[in-house]
Amino acid sequence: MYWCSSAESEKLVKSVVDSYEKIKRAGPNPVKAEDIKPQSKAKKVLTTPVG
Repeated sequence: MYWCSSAESEKLVKSVVDSYEKIKRAGPNPVKAEDIKPQSKAKKVLTTPVG
């Protein structure tokens, strides 16, 4: 998180560039890269014994 007043335009530019570089270094979203599809019909899981 960054704090910049309206008089600190140079600090704002540095903050935006810094944030952009951090996101770029992190790389692509690993969940999106795996192409995981949401399960629309989830199976029921029993957690207690029946009977």
